[in-house]
Amino acid sequence: MLASEGIKRVELGRDEFEKRVWEWKEKYGGTITNQIKRLGASYDWTRECFTLDEQLSRAVIEAFIRLREKGLIYQDSSLETCGIQEV
Repeated sequence: MLASEGIKRVELGRDEFEKRVWEWKEKYGGTITNQIKRLGASYDWTRECFTLDEQLSRAVIEAFIRLREKGLIYQDSSLETCGIQEV
């Protein structure tokens, strides 16, 4: 969507980017869930969560911190060199 507007994610800043992600989730999240249900998936839908939900987001950040501390992932400025190291 941003590309169609001629905007890059970094130009928005984190807060505006997250706002747009939540707007997208509100618009399309139910559609995705319904598609998964129609495929016959049997999940505990009462525990459904989204990547940016506060509790899940904290868990993801913690996991990345631990992986970085162990030297299993690293941060780089280039997508070509950014990634997960083989263990």
